[in-house]
Amino acid sequence: MTLAFRPDETNPRIAALLADLGIDPGTVDLAVDARDEMLAFLVESCGGDRDRALFQYFQSGASIAESLGQVLRWRFGDIGDPGDPGRVRSLLDFASGYGRVTRFLVREVPPERVWVADVYAAGVRFQTERFGVHGLVSAVRPEDFACGERFDAILVTSLFTHLPEERFVAWLRVLLGLLNPGGLLAFSAHSPEVLPAGREMPAGGFLFVATSESGSLDTSDYGSTWVTEAFVRSALERAIDPGSPGASFHLVERALCNFQDLYLVSPEPGVDFSSLAFQGEPQVFVERAELAADGCLEVAGWAAVRNGTVREVEVWLDGERLAAGPVGGERDDVAGVFGESHRRSEWVCRCRLPERASRSAAVLRLRAVDGRGRGHVLWAGSVEGLLLAATHLEAEHFRGLSGHLEAVLAHERAWTAVEKRAFEARIAAMKASRFWKLRNAWFRLKVRLGWAEPGEADP
Repeated sequence: MTLAFRPDETNPRIAALLADLGIDPGTVDLAVDARDEMLAFLVESCGGDRDRALFQYFQSGASIAESLGQVLRWRFGDIGDPGDPGRVRSLLDFASGYGRVTRFLVREVPPERVWVADVYAAGVRFQTERFGVHGLVSAVRPEDFACGERFDAILVTSLFTHLPEERFVAWLRVLLGLLNPGGLLAFSAHSPEVLPAGREMPAGGFLFVATSESGSLDTSDYGSTWVTEAFVRSALERAIDPGSPGASFHLVERALCNFQDLYLVSPEPGVDFSSLAFQGEPQVFVERAELAADGCLEVAGWAAVRNGTVREVEVWLDGERLAAGPVGGERDDVAGVFGESHRRSEWVCRCRLPERASRSAAVLRLRAVDGRGRGHVLWAGSVEGLLLAATHLEAEHFRGLSGHLEAVLAHERAWTAVEKRAFEARIAAMKASRFWKLRNAWFRLKVRLGWAEPGEADP
């Protein structure tokens, strides 16, 4: 077995991440198979920066596992306590790849109660050997998937974000049929909110594009998919056995890494989801990072979370907390695009870097603290790296606004010549602005991360 990352490999960024997560390095298997397409894709998208790619790989895996863990604890109680009769007896991590998320899930559920399934037989074998879980080799076509097990919980991340419509419905039908009574299916999907620029959602609420980050799967089977909540409801109605008493359904918007929606389905009617106090992962957007000649670093931006609150943003350097900025400054522009709940979202951190600190070698981290007091490391790298990456971490401030303006422009024939010239001048001024350039920089970053398709940014 060839590894792209060995558990005994020294990596300051990964060590810092695990420390922030409260994870003893000896309690999680950090081995990454060299055939893992996700890590290879991240290395490429990070311009060959392996350390940055590894940080993103482990940070996103831990974040997704934590979000899913919240749902599991809500449904099944203290799932790590073997004395709790409500614990998960069997869990299926479906489309698990090479275990980016699974390695952290087995900290929640004992590995002997976890099954993994994927079309990559090598990925299934890697996880059974490294993590001690049970393995099932899946299939591209739902009708070819043979599984004699039944599960209390089935977790599916980043599969329904890639399926054509008939496969979307068919896999829902298969997976719902594998649940035990009282079980729970949790799967992620892309909403229209994260559509690439230039794409429009069809009236039916389903869009499939035959392109993806996978280098080995046929894009007609595994492309890129966006869905509305209404479509998912209708798909579930088609997938549920007509003779069943019904099912319960709940949506948590942007629950996974603040990007993918999470749908929860229970094969029984009347489930009350109101007690699910889901706390999303905060987002930290850096608009400015400046280093003065006297060694004073100032970092500023805004922070938000869909489900919950953000208390403050911290700056850490080599394990030392240098500064913390409360989140609460008013931002009319953010509120104008993302809603009033995001108005008090601005933060500023100022600190003097220690004289001993190397701008290229020291590990600097940005950490958001949520309303529960829990820290989330969302960026790690060198001081120089932060200065260079500041614009790439900016939000898509004008994505919604630009879509509206371009739609209006499509009706330009109904305008007078004066109105048309005034509007075109407004568009030109906006596209020349700093915010528009930052918006395009963010789009280019999404393309590198596989969240959007190349060539679809506005000119």
